[in-house]
Amino acid sequence: MKKIEAPSKILLVLTLIEFINYFDRQVVFPLFSYLKADFNLSDFELGMIGTVFMIIHASFSVPLGILADKWVRKNIIAAGVAIWSIATFVTGTVQNFTQLLFTRAAVGIGEASYAPAATSLIADNFPLEKRARASSIFHLGMFFGGTLGMILAGVLGSKLGWRACFFIVAIPGIILALTALRIKETKHEHRNTSEVNTRNILQLFKTPAYIMTLVSGIMLTFTSSAIISWMTQFFIRFHNYSVDQASITIGLAVIIGGPLGIYSGGYFSDLLYNKYKKPRSLAMAIAFILATPLMYITLTTQNEILLLVTLVMATYLMTFYYGPMVALIQDIVPGALKATAFAFYLFTVHLIGSTPAPALIGKISDISNLQTALFLVVASNLIGGILLLVTTKLLIKRRDAQTA
Repeated sequence: MKKIEAPSKILLVLTLIEFINYFDRQVVFPLFSYLKADFNLSDFELGMIGTVFMIIHASFSVPLGILADKWVRKNIIAAGVAIWSIATFVTGTVQNFTQLLFTRAAVGIGEASYAPAATSLIADNFPLEKRARASSIFHLGMFFGGTLGMILAGVLGSKLGWRACFFIVAIPGIILALTALRIKETKHEHRNTSEVNTRNILQLFKTPAYIMTLVSGIMLTFTSSAIISWMTQFFIRFHNYSVDQASITIGLAVIIGGPLGIYSGGYFSDLLYNKYKKPRSLAMAIAFILATPLMYITLTTQNEILLLVTLVMATYLMTFYYGPMVALIQDIVPGALKATAFAFYLFTVHLIGSTPAPALIGKISDISNLQTALFLVVASNLIGGILLLVTTKLLIKRRDAQTA
């Protein structure tokens, strides 16, 4: 079987897998209305579907990330894709809420293996000056996959029922799991697995810029997790959209704003980094601060045109960080710890940021209403942007000290 060797082809395969990764992950959220009715669930219980997934995902991301620095990454990727695809298929057969939580947890295990191994492969196939842009292209798969998963779930859920959604979206993953085995495992000149030890891992947490990146990531992933989990329901409950109307509307807004934001984030962060010698965090900080008032308008306006315009604009700005954040972490840490550092990042931001968001928003919604609950994301988004400014200052200070 012919190996996939060219960096561009490796990036294409990894991007397609990222597409399926988020396709399978996001398909559950537009189906909340059907799950709520079939299993008689509260908003808090609906939120727990996302929270349980994130707990498992975060818990497995660290050991699987460390494994990616030591073992054959294409094998880790192939196994992970197979696991989450099978678990997605089984989700369509569940008969109660507990079984649903177990299958989504299994999806979390499979998907936890992917990002550390994939981003490490990208870093080893692209030079530093092109890395953020390559990472941004990779994360286009996330947005197209997540968005089309959302749209397809809304449409199929209303036509064929929610179970059919899980059966259908599980199939492509098996094909891509086999394709992943054809990727040529690359070796970077700085990749020395003997450097991956407890002492060096602990050193990550003595690096101020890395710590601040983690804290900003917590705020930003809380924001994105809450929006992904509940925005469809917000449109249904506060703007009287049907499930398929809400899914299609939000999906189209994300398709317009998301890919442009991901690519722009990579482009502008590389521009600032290469031409103006500014840390990649600066572009992200500006974008999130500008997105904050747009998010507030999205949650409060009754004008449908303004609602859609601000949703697209906020999505554009809030997606700046997907490519640059990966490159930023790799700028901060030694070569041999790329996957490990990113795995710890995933663990921290998902455990503290993403994990509580769906259930917390659901609980506040049960007590008050969904609109009030979603105001939390406006605050977390602004805080995340400010913390990225602090990260920028720390990196400039470190650079100046190294060149003094």
